[in-house]
Amino acid sequence: MKKLYLLVLCMISAMLVNAQAPVWNVKVGLGASSWMGDGFGSAKALFNQRIGVGVDIPLTGWVSFQTGLNWTSKGAKYSLVNDTKQTVNQNYFEMPLLAAFHIGTPKNFDVIISGGGYIGCGIVGKTEQKADDVTSSWGTFNDACVGDIKIWDGLRRFDAGIQAGINLDFRHYIVGVEGEFGLALAALIERRAHDGEQQLLDINFRYL
Repeated sequence: MKKLYLLVLCMISAMLVNAQAPVWNVKVGLGASSWMGDGFGSAKALFNQRIGVGVDIPLTGWVSFQTGLNWTSKGAKYSLVNDTKQTVNQNYFEMPLLAAFHIGTPKNFDVIISGGGYIGCGIVGKTEQKADDVTSSWGTFNDACVGDIKIWDGLRRFDAGIQAGINLDFRHYIVGVEGEFGLALAALIERRAHDGEQQLLDINFRYL
């Protein structure tokens, strides 16, 4: 995984050297995330935040490459057997890798349509389980045991998926909507492994 991150950073550095003047921005966003897939039929969304820095690297007059580094929160709520409730929170450093298409308008803004992928690394998280009047918690990316019995397999820290968005680019700021569909989620429910995906939709604001 470290080799992958290093390769991506080298490619981005080469693009920055050879490209037109890049445009940097600071980004904040608020959205909702949830899980889907086998075993997650009862999952409910959690509201989460995203903050980060980004850069738009022009390639032609209307096409650019977008990347950056974001602190992104994700997770979900769902029910287990015997009315047990579980809330999972995950926090990642994410790097988007997007192609962006800039469409001019007669107004004082441009429309930006972007799409591509992202890679991420889980940093910290908390999972909380409520059963009757008893509440227990543990680290989301760590295994959890009760005595000699494992009750939770820590989620994989590596995350990757697809990302797309549509934004309005004004002179000094950008507002828009972005969505993610993660493809690297793994969790343990009732001590049985389930593969699944996580999805995130957020409204964001970027200052140039």
